[in-house]
Amino acid sequence: MKAAILGCGLISGRWIRALSADPRVDVGALVDVDPDAATRVARRCGLRDVPWFPDLEQALAATDAGIVVNLTPADHHEHHTRTALEHGRHVFTEKPLTLHLDGAQSLVALARSRGLVLAVMSNRGQNARFLAFRNIVHAAGPGPYSVGEEMFVRLPGAGFRARMTFPALGDLAVHAFDQIRQLVHAAPTTVLGSEVPLPFLGPACSVATVIVRFADDSVFAFRGGFGGPGHRTAADGHWRVDAACAGWRWDGGDTVTTFGDPAGNEPTSYGRLSAPQGTHDAHIGAMIDAVHGGPTLPDGLDAIALLDAALRSAHTGAPVTVTRRSQ
Repeated sequence: MKAAILGCGLISGRWIRALSADPRVDVGALVDVDPDAATRVARRCGLRDVPWFPDLEQALAATDAGIVVNLTPADHHEHHTRTALEHGRHVFTEKPLTLHLDGAQSLVALARSRGLVLAVMSNRGQNARFLAFRNIVHAAGPGPYSVGEEMFVRLPGAGFRARMTFPALGDLAVHAFDQIRQLVHAAPTTVLGSEVPLPFLGPACSVATVIVRFADDSVFAFRGGFGGPGHRTAADGHWRVDAACAGWRWDGGDTVTTFGDPAGNEPTSYGRLSAPQGTHDAHIGAMIDAVHGGPTLPDGLDAIALLDAALRSAHTGAPVTVTRRSQ
């Protein structure tokens, strides 16, 4: 089956290499408003004679691509994904599926009604090391938990984030929302979100904070953003979890520190996570499997519900009740 790559930015090379390594898929079109971007990624990835198109409609009309890979900026995801689904194409998309829950639910319903695969990249929420860390926490008891995460990234360039009102929430915190729904299974109730621009550090630099409350009294506190030359966290962030019985720290790599003595401040044990670091390749492979009758993939709506609430809260400055996803 052929795939049309929609958006030829930095992330596209990673997708093209993973897709090209699978004999079930051929890259059949490159779609970008900038022909030079398509030329660069084609050269980088060794693509020959793959046609370029300036927009998705033209690519779908001229090729028999059965899959559209949506790598456009987050605020364009909904429009392009809807176009592809309405043309009867499967869609693989970078996260977030959309920036708002109602649009995301509409797309999921459309894909189901057409019998199409709509697959959202979930490399952080399904990261084997993060899930191993989660299992260590869950083994001690069901919670409630106090969870904190820090995630700071240094941008090589602002890119599309320069036009986003809340770039750290829309492009970074969504990873954390994907992860926290794996760790805390109780329903989220309210979200308080904010984001402050940091123009003195560079274009699109900002810091965001989010507090999520859950029905079982668990609390998740996220702090992160795009910053300057200071300490950069691991890609999966730095995590701290506290429960009544114990506490844990995860460095985002392979080390988990456990604090099991309520009367002391020293760690009681250190653990090494043997699970492999998560990659795009494995998740892209699962998406291709789904097209060929493999297991159904998560729709990502739980994370979108938190993102939707965080963005609404950042606009108003007040806590927002989390909209329950439709079933």
